[in-house]
Amino acid sequence: MIERLLAVALLAAGLVYLGSAWALPLGSAARPGAGFYPVAVGVFGASVILAWLATALRGTATAHAVAVPADARGRVLITAGLLAGFCLALPWTGYFVAAFLFAGLLLRGLGSGWATALVIGAASALASNYGFGVLLGVPLPRGVFLD
Repeated sequence: MIERLLAVALLAAGLVYLGSAWALPLGSAARPGAGFYPVAVGVFGASVILAWLATALRGTATAHAVAVPADARGRVLITAGLLAGFCLALPWTGYFVAAFLFAGLLLRGLGSGWATALVIGAASALASNYGFGVLLGVPLPRGVFLD
């Protein structure tokens, strides 16, 4: 019963969100307006909640408590800490160095060897820097020493 009530409440909240987003200009796929992404998120969210509500109303939903292994918690903490470090380092070190450190240290923290972590970290930093900075023209932070 509680699952059904929660699904209905979330559906109502999702529809309110979707209605608010719909008031923004949508634009087109070639030139999206301010409401394009929020409406897409609202439609996706409402459809997921509708599927959940249908499952809850049929009574086929089963909830099971799952024990999370200690090493999984450690991986989550490593990832969250490195994401926070990436955000803090970005204005100071610039995108390339922050992305390199993030990817390399993340792979090392998840069990890769140092050589593999550094090579993949450098490759991913180069590829993402080229993709966003050059191909898409996104202005990426250069760091305090290069500005």
